[in-house]
Amino acid sequence: MLSKSLKFFSILLLTQFLVACGGTPKKTTEFIFYPPPPSAPKIQYLTSFSGADDLVEKTSGFSDFILGDEAMATSRVRKAYGVAIKDGIIYLVDIRGAGFATFDLNKKEFKQVRGTFDGRMVKPINIFVDDKSHRYITDMKRKLVVVFDEKNEFVRTLGEDDDLRPSDVLVVDERVFISDINHNVIQVYNKNTGEKLYTIGENKNEDTEGRLYIPTNMALSPDNHLYVSATMNFNIQEYTLEGEFIRSIGKVGNRVGNLTRPKGIDIDKDGNIYVVDASFSNVQIFNKEAEILMYFGEAGGYPHNINLPAKVVIDYDNVSYFQKYAKPGFELEYLILVTSQFGRSMLNVYGFGHMEEEPDVANPDENKPDEIKPDVVNQ
Repeated sequence: MLSKSLKFFSILLLTQFLVACGGTPKKTTEFIFYPPPPSAPKIQYLTSFSGADDLVEKTSGFSDFILGDEAMATSRVRKAYGVAIKDGIIYLVDIRGAGFATFDLNKKEFKQVRGTFDGRMVKPINIFVDDKSHRYITDMKRKLVVVFDEKNEFVRTLGEDDDLRPSDVLVVDERVFISDINHNVIQVYNKNTGEKLYTIGENKNEDTEGRLYIPTNMALSPDNHLYVSATMNFNIQEYTLEGEFIRSIGKVGNRVGNLTRPKGIDIDKDGNIYVVDASFSNVQIFNKEAEILMYFGEAGGYPHNINLPAKVVIDYDNVSYFQKYAKPGFELEYLILVTSQFGRSMLNVYGFGHMEEEPDVANPDENKPDEIKPDVVNQ
């Protein structure tokens, strides 16, 4: 259903895509939608998180009164990358802060976790939270994955003897998948024993399909396939969990549907693929057949903008915390979390949804151009 509704909007968004890739900021309005009016809204920018003040009301100066100016300045994420959300808690990795921050939406509490001794973090990149709320954090400087329990107490490390340069981590049942940009493979470990089981994407023949080059991010599809964002392959690669190569998605270029610096990736319940492109400063959406549907986001200096985006996460379980940010009549179906490495907002939360009473469009084809010839994107 999503694929059918978005194909029409992919054409309408062409011009806006070219502007966004150029990084031109746009003036904000009360509600930011993609695609923009008069098209039927599909995705709304909801709110942003960067620090402690984003958990309290800003209209009365209450945050400054409680925390003080100095505390507010230090209680912020300095450079974000990985993000996760579970049970009303947002986990946001802070590369420069050498740890991760938690935003508790229930308690309205902000905390920074850095770890000590064996659990210290030096250059954390990505985070995954499993069913037991254990946190798995990749650390590029320590060359391993650090694991904390639900109380943020150190549990163990993974991969310490394998000379990793871990970028992302994904836990599926009893297996831990780690994207290793040092060896350009996905390393797979036993979750309980730490034993290395096998690797994915290892191939010395550069012309062979399935070979990975700078595998930065991963995602699990509804049919339990592993999707890997291979940044310097300029594509997304799909594998079985046992490592069998299935296909690649996308190619290098600067037109709509091309990829230049693909990083974060996630898949919704319908199998649509969301890909962050750091060069375009947006998120592109492809259907299961790898056809471009639409995109959202643009660089700039406003809260809804994304700058050097790194990660995208789809979430169905925490929608109730964000419905209050939606325009009246816009019903949220799921959340889309996108991180930025610099700019005004470290984490933007968008909502995919629909208006309860959408306007009737008698003949939408009448408004479509006869022919679309994409121009080269200005970078």
